[in-house]
Amino acid sequence: MNESSKRENKEFLLKFYGSNSMQLFENAFSANIGKREHFLFLDSGCRPVRGKKKLNQCAKNLAKKIRQGPPREIQVFYGASNNICVVIPVRQGDNIYGYILAPASGNKPAKETLLLMKSFMDIALKEFQKEQELTRLYDTIRPRAIALSTIHTIHRLLSSTLDMDELIERMARLTLQVMRAGHCSIMLMDDSRNYLVPKAVIDLKNNLGKAHKKHRRIKLGVGTEGKVARTGKTVLSRNSICVPLVEEDIIGVICAKDKANNATFTKFDQEILLTLAEQAVIAIKNAQLYEEQKKMAYGSIRSLATLLDIKSPSMYTHSDKFVKIVIAIAEEMRVRGEDLRNLRYAALLPDTGRFTIPDEILKKEGGLSKKEYAIIKKQHLESLKILEPLEFLKPAMPIITHHHERYDGTGYPSGLKGKNIPVGARIMAVADAFEAMVTLRPYKDRGITIPQAIKEIEGNRGTQFDPGVVDAFMAVTNKPEFKNYFTAGLR
Repeated sequence: MNESSKRENKEFLLKFYGSNSMQLFENAFSANIGKREHFLFLDSGCRPVRGKKKLNQCAKNLAKKIRQGPPREIQVFYGASNNICVVIPVRQGDNIYGYILAPASGNKPAKETLLLMKSFMDIALKEFQKEQELTRLYDTIRPRAIALSTIHTIHRLLSSTLDMDELIERMARLTLQVMRAGHCSIMLMDDSRNYLVPKAVIDLKNNLGKAHKKHRRIKLGVGTEGKVARTGKTVLSRNSICVPLVEEDIIGVICAKDKANNATFTKFDQEILLTLAEQAVIAIKNAQLYEEQKKMAYGSIRSLATLLDIKSPSMYTHSDKFVKIVIAIAEEMRVRGEDLRNLRYAALLPDTGRFTIPDEILKKEGGLSKKEYAIIKKQHLESLKILEPLEFLKPAMPIITHHHERYDGTGYPSGLKGKNIPVGARIMAVADAFEAMVTLRPYKDRGITIPQAIKEIEGNRGTQFDPGVVDAFMAVTNKPEFKNYFTAGLR
């Protein structure tokens, strides 16, 4: 018998020793022959595996018998001091896994009793075999059941965002949770396909669970991650597991390390992480397509903004500095994700009304009459029809529509008041008023200084402007980068 078979037999014996089936046999033996607590389990080479070692002499005698030919049926022989020992082969078919040695209490057991014990052993082994088959079936089905559940969870969580940064971080945290790991890194191929670039690295021990990208890029073929990315083959070790992200080509890797309680990563963990990686690839590709669509949408908006410049060059067009102020205020107010993107779009196209406002009004010097102001308010709504066919702008439309509302309800076009005004529109109202004050316009002889404009904004807190937005604006004006927005071209 080779070493592999010996290990398998020993493993079988140890499992059988602790099984419910063996417990039933021990009870039957105790009732008919002797005490079960004196059992000694031997492997097929008569080496003790489990149980009492007081029967060593019996074991030595048994070893002699085995050299002459291994006993295949239950039998009785004498050990030291003429003690009666019962030898019970643990056998299935021709395969003998080992033996059970047990002392008999009193006289030599009758033949009928030994046959009864043989029947009990056969039943115990058959029941144990059924238990093992059920265990193997459970071990086969369980990973797939968990994988199905994981697929559902992953799909739900990853399909709820198309923002690449948010998606990758969410993916990393989900990996930590599913794998019960302390470290996760997700890396994607760069454009040259020669390096892996870290997109999210979370180490619960060293950085308190914060996602970051401050790790060096890795050349393909170098280190575990690089080898997985080059070969497309999973690497599984005791303390780490790394799988490729594969679409048509390899696009990156997901790696997990430091399993909880110093446990070992298993084939089951590998199957689960591969399942997660399959869903992750779909989500990443969707996010990449979305990023391309955003670039196209941004280009379309820039084209519309250029048309506005042609209509009234250097008169009403909002500068990039205006957009920066809008976004800075929004970030100060913790506006994130899609809301921030829609606000950026709106900041590029706030005054589409200029398409339909007569030139004599747009280019008029000095103040506007009530009639002219009424035309501007009316055309503001009419001009929004220009943007209606653009599906990607629909979430930004309420911001564009209502950024002329006043916090006290006296603005236009709908006279909305307070928190009923979309938050993006309230932000744009402050930035729009600020830029209008510091920029030369046809209807003004001159602009005012930046400090004067800031004071004016603060003076209209709670009337024209949302106090919370004003607070955020004031915080922005105190930042060094704010001054850089206006180093040229504005007073």
